[in-house]
Amino acid sequence: MTVLLVVCSVLALALVLVGIYALIEPHRLAHLYGVPIEGAAAAGFVRATGIRDLVFGFALGAAAYFRETPLLIVLATAGILLSLADFAIAYHAGGKQLRVAHGFHASGIVAFILVLAMILFIFGR
Repeated sequence: MTVLLVVCSVLALALVLVGIYALIEPHRLAHLYGVPIEGAAAAGFVRATGIRDLVFGFALGAAAYFRETPLLIVLATAGILLSLADFAIAYHAGGKQLRVAHGFHASGIVAFILVLAMILFIFGR
């Protein structure tokens, strides 16, 4: 269980940091994600996803801290779906061409699958 909690905590911290970065530097974060933006309105959408990542990171961190296994399963599943959606959005916005920046979304998918697999393996479900 310790390795699982460490992985969840690191993932939660990464989400919180990404959320903070989105609030502070939305244009740079959008570029790193493979979806360069222009204008204040577009930056608002990046900030909104930053808030989502920030809240999701806090929820994941809290679930790991309090060892709430059922909630970790729900959050890991939601994380997979969110990461897949982010990847699809960035892929389509980037002209349907894979870019190095899409690796951020792919790594989120892999990380949440790893967390879910660890939970299911540890608890034999």
